[in-house]
Amino acid sequence: MKKQFFLAIILLVTVMTGCKNNESSTRGLSQNGLHNDSAVDKSHSKKVVHDTVQLSVKAKIKENYLVNLPFNFEEKDKLSASNELKFKEVYPVLKGDKLEIVKKIIYDANEDNPDEVFQINNGTIIFDTYVYCTYGDSDAQTLINVKNGKIISIESIGYAMPENETYQSFVINKDLSIVVYDINYADRSKKILEKYQINTDGSISKRK
Repeated sequence: MKKQFFLAIILLVTVMTGCKNNESSTRGLSQNGLHNDSAVDKSHSKKVVHDTVQLSVKAKIKENYLVNLPFNFEEKDKLSASNELKFKEVYPVLKGDKLEIVKKIIYDANEDNPDEVFQINNGTIIFDTYVYCTYGDSDAQTLINVKNGKIISIESIGYAMPENETYQSFVINKDLSIVVYDINYADRSKKILEKYQINTDGSISKRK
């Protein structure tokens, strides 16, 4: 009888010890699992935030390729010299595939090879408006309107030759009117040289 009682006590102690060990193991696994899940969640959250920021930056870059009016070429040059970051924001130049497409359109039309191209926010989807610049012994700015991959109108709106006393510059206003100025190199005095209007069909007409 005593032997059976002694065996029963040993069995009870063994069972209780086993239960305690299982509980500790389960708790450890649970804590480790929770820790791992937390690490995965943090890693995933960081990736989501990083991807979101990257997409936001790309979207901003993609959207910011139009130059809003008025486009004052003199002010553009001043901003370029004084604040490069602001200049890139206000006067973004075309880049990448879009630039190559427009350069090909220009070259096919008149064999010009522009150094810089700006797309103007003309407020219409009927045609696109660009100002392209060529730099060298003389500088020139030309405005073109493009529809279906072809130039439908073109006008020279700026020209500079250091040997001359004056140079030509321009302002494109919000109403798509263009004023070309003759500016004196020495005192920066200016007078109106020509006036133009970009019409709703993309043509350019001279104004009085």
